[in-house]
Amino acid sequence: MEEFRQVLEDCQLADLGYSGNWFTWERENLPETNIQERLDRGVGTEEWRTLFPDFIIQHLLHSFSDHCPILINTENNVRKNQGESFRFEAWWILEDTFLEKVKMSWGASSGDLLNKLVILKGDLTRWANQIRRKRKRKKEILTTKLATLLEADRDDENMAEIIDTKIHLNMEIDKDESYWEQRARINWLKLGDRNTSFFHKQASLRKKRNLVQKLQLDDERETKEIEEMKEIAQAYFVKLFSNGSHISTDKMFSGVEACISEEDNANLKANFTKEEIRTDKSPRRGWITSHILPKMLANYWRGCRELLPSTVEQRYKLSSPTNISQFRPISLCNVIYKVIAKAIANRLRVVLHKCIDSAQSAFVSGRLITDNVLLAYEILHTLKNKNIGKRGLMAVKLDMSKAYDRVDWNFVEKVMKKMGFDKGWVDMVMKCVSSVSYSVIINGFASTCFRPHRGLRQGDPLSPFLFLFCGEGLSSLMRLAKAENIIKVVKASRSRPAIFHLLFADDCILFAEATERDAISLKQILMEYKQNSGQCVNFKKSTIFFSTNTQERERMAVSQVLKVRRSIDIERYLGLPSMVGKRKRSCFQNLKDRFKQRIDNWSTRFLSQGGKEVFIKAVLQAIPTFPMTCFLSLNLFLKIWRV
Repeated sequence: MEEFRQVLEDCQLADLGYSGNWFTWERENLPETNIQERLDRGVGTEEWRTLFPDFIIQHLLHSFSDHCPILINTENNVRKNQGESFRFEAWWILEDTFLEKVKMSWGASSGDLLNKLVILKGDLTRWANQIRRKRKRKKEILTTKLATLLEADRDDENMAEIIDTKIHLNMEIDKDESYWEQRARINWLKLGDRNTSFFHKQASLRKKRNLVQKLQLDDERETKEIEEMKEIAQAYFVKLFSNGSHISTDKMFSGVEACISEEDNANLKANFTKEEIRTDKSPRRGWITSHILPKMLANYWRGCRELLPSTVEQRYKLSSPTNISQFRPISLCNVIYKVIAKAIANRLRVVLHKCIDSAQSAFVSGRLITDNVLLAYEILHTLKNKNIGKRGLMAVKLDMSKAYDRVDWNFVEKVMKKMGFDKGWVDMVMKCVSSVSYSVIINGFASTCFRPHRGLRQGDPLSPFLFLFCGEGLSSLMRLAKAENIIKVVKASRSRPAIFHLLFADDCILFAEATERDAISLKQILMEYKQNSGQCVNFKKSTIFFSTNTQERERMAVSQVLKVRRSIDIERYLGLPSMVGKRKRSCFQNLKDRFKQRIDNWSTRFLSQGGKEVFIKAVLQAIPTFPMTCFLSLNLFLKIWRV
């Protein structure tokens, strides 16, 4: 196998990827002995990729042979983006006339901030079209001029002109670099490897990866038509964001304590200052980047509160699956909204430790992801080694279905008010959440806008913090169950504190005695949590792990009540193995596989020697860093560097 890989390297052949089933070879018809592997694949050189940029490799269905047929289609079956969406280009800022154009457009228009931005968008589009036509010609003229100057004899005038020409040529090259950097989305490279073939190929790869080839209709037929795919996506998300019949109960909120003081509210409600509007570290997509927003908004900040009820367009970046329910929605909020939401989120962050239960360690200052990992590991280790005792213990790992998208707005608002947040502050936060309209993007084509009635936007600076308030509903019910002795808590040892649940964003593990009584109580808690917050547990994907001393009769009874799959362990928790025994090598083998996958990536071949060194330090070294914060270094970690 090593020789085969070397041949591919010598011939500069790289894996071309695939669509369809992940495997190309299958043997045995029984589930117990069935084997699936990806043995066959398409490979090609970079020259071939450049010649056929729109190629598609499909793994077709197989019936007679063990191997799947592989179809390489080089035709372009997807319509190009007709440019109906506005995109701010980072290289515009490098143009000498840019700020002058912005000031002229901003000063000439009247009305509120959003109207000014709409007018500015049109003016910048027309200005950019004119500049774009001149750029290529200008670069050619400067290159020719520099070559002529370098061939001439040196004198003071010649040297001054050479320096001036180099400066202007480098500025044009910087614009090209900014253009490709924005599309490649690579932020770890040093200056020497920017605007190289690596950036260009990475941008092409990203564009191809984000392309939606087809979607499945309700009758299980598949379509490649843009209009039909837009209708499928919009219908799905309209239904997903529709408000369900949620019921607020007094019991849910009785466990939520008031923890925000008058001093906290005074600090939260204080007028925002221009120092809170900071320049962003990287160019972003939107009507105007955050490089110039601070300059424009500093004098208008007090009026920005009026923007909160306005419509904020949100779109979706879709992945490769063909079923719309498998796609991952990404919020593309405009930068105006992000500046406002980020300023509010920064103030909210300061008081989170006061009102968020210690069982939640995500997004709270002073709490680490490793806290949850180590606690879960210790308790699961206790369950695995518990061989004696009349009562067994259990750990239930929950899979929350579309957690962010199902959050009920009214529930979050009531939780914040119960915690003691000022009504004016809560109203401002909820306006950020509710004043939104969505538009689904398929291959650059946007559907019509629609207004949601629930859900948090992934990509909104406020969403992680608001989801913590949603999780407080579950923490409240679990605390009440513990106080009323409805659920028996679990301890890692007699002298250790009791732990009955761990939350990290939407990753949740519940601990209780392995009895039918506790299982019924957990089921009632989860159903009440769903009725109030909208959160829905996918019991088919959830798992349950029992301590060794749990009787089979109790295991069957608990599994029947919860309708959850039994497992010999919790599998992975927060990206790490939940239990590590003597076979540590197999538990962490995926780290070595991830290393190889990164190294074998064809695009890294376009890096210089220095760029590869940065790639190792910035990307590869980060892979084992998180596991090594929780577990002692293994020989496997040391051997990784030999890959």
